[in-house]
Amino acid sequence: MTHFRLLLVALCLSSIAAGPAVAQQSGGYSTPRPFMELFFDFTGSNEPDYPTGQPTLGQLLTQTEIARAGGAAAAGPLVLVSGSDIYVYDSTSGARRAHERFRADRASGFYEMTAISHIGPALAYLAQIKADGDPRWKARLASLHAHVSEVRTLNLRAADNWLDRLDQPAWRTRKAEIRDMIDYACARTLAYIDGLGDGGGFTTTGVNDDFFNGTSAAFPIPFRNVMIATFMLEALRGAADVQAALARLQLDWPHAMVLVNSRAGANVSSGLTEGTNWLVAFLRAASAFDLPDERIKIVPYVEARPSFGQTRLSPADLHYYVQQVWGPLFYRRLVADRVFSNIATIYLPDRPPLPGDPGITAAGAIDQFMIRLKHSLRDAREMLSNTVAFWMVQELADKKWDPALVQIPGLTAGLPQGASAYPRTALK
Repeated sequence: MTHFRLLLVALCLSSIAAGPAVAQQSGGYSTPRPFMELFFDFTGSNEPDYPTGQPTLGQLLTQTEIARAGGAAAAGPLVLVSGSDIYVYDSTSGARRAHERFRADRASGFYEMTAISHIGPALAYLAQIKADGDPRWKARLASLHAHVSEVRTLNLRAADNWLDRLDQPAWRTRKAEIRDMIDYACARTLAYIDGLGDGGGFTTTGVNDDFFNGTSAAFPIPFRNVMIATFMLEALRGAADVQAALARLQLDWPHAMVLVNSRAGANVSSGLTEGTNWLVAFLRAASAFDLPDERIKIVPYVEARPSFGQTRLSPADLHYYVQQVWGPLFYRRLVADRVFSNIATIYLPDRPPLPGDPGITAAGAIDQFMIRLKHSLRDAREMLSNTVAFWMVQELADKKWDPALVQIPGLTAGLPQGASAYPRTALK
């Protein structure tokens, strides 16, 4: 019965989503043509019988406002953010001016940092799998042990070391510290797994108390520092690289048209507001805060048109992004303020400050970043990278986008009292 009710709800929702097409066939009635023509006077370009070539009033308003503004306002760049990719197009010709990517590039260092960062969650997940009675935890724990050991060996290479081969500009001044941290992380993981014996004490509580937070004479820095540091290093790398590329373009940020559709990995419900999407904060900072808030639009339902991502947007696709998507969203606010100027405006508050936000959390407050990590993980509205990226973007902006000057929580700040760096003794 429960499954039937769920199916019924799903069918009802799909019927509602279908809209006019379903309503027209109900009981043999169809909306009279005069009503449809009146409807089309304002909107309805998605309907199959919408007048060909007729812009909606929203599109017409966009065209007239651009023509009225003229000059630089009409030539502002079109910035399209999709996932971790940023595309910059000339809004007149449709020519692609740049394509930059934040992560998921095997020549960037993303996978290396993320692999180390994921050791902690991997152990926590395996402990829960064991608690659930699934025997496969043993094989996967052994696999994790083997792979950590291999990474440690690779990281220890004096010649042709991966950090030197990668030579990531954002990490260039921190190579020795990163190498020491990764060796420490591997050594700490191997020691922890070896100490589990037959696994009797392998529990989520044990992972939290003994691995995430536990310290000893041999391992004086808790693994939570490693998790935050690797996360921060990746945020530093991505933000610094993309900002440098955008800065070279010398974009007309005050007149930019920005559309953000940043599905984060498999998390299809995240990043739908400015307060849950650090890429909005990044674009503002990358523009030296010349990009007005109202020119950034988060558009989760925007179409990926056929020429999106190509070297040139087709005229139809350029028209779609500028005239059908960005323009009506931007100019409706102007019209509302002009037409209803005598009516009070509702101003909604921003989201409240959170642990891990810039100006709220100091570089050394690792506990606060861990609180933010849990929040980002358990709240479906959050991008996991929000844990560190809001903080790191502002840190970079404050330091004039010089990676050598920034603090890196977990690596250069937030170490336990008496520890100034990850101990090199682990390298032995």
